[in-house]
Amino acid sequence: MTVHTALAIAALAGSIALVLGSASRALAIVALIASGLEVAMALGLIRVSVAGVPLSLVLGLGLAVPGLLAWLRASAKSAVSAATVVAFVGILQVVLALGLRV
Repeated sequence: MTVHTALAIAALAGSIALVLGSASRALAIVALIASGLEVAMALGLIRVSVAGVPLSLVLGLGLAVPGLLAWLRASAKSAVSAATVVAFVGILQVVLALGLRV
């Protein structure tokens, strides 16, 4: 298992926890869809390409924005932890897609 696959699975687990334990499910569902696509692509189940925009940037933003908003709104420990994982994976993916050095 590669680091990319492990991070995608961690984001999927975090987004599932957000969907199950969050009052605001709309943002959690966006993160769930993005992480589900990420896991399917990492496992080689599907191939998706978008012309002109790096797909890793789009999926990273699809994880980072809902993760950050869920983190700001969360009060329970499990929701804060899940939102932190989702946001971290999304931000890391955006940074790598933009070619910034960490």
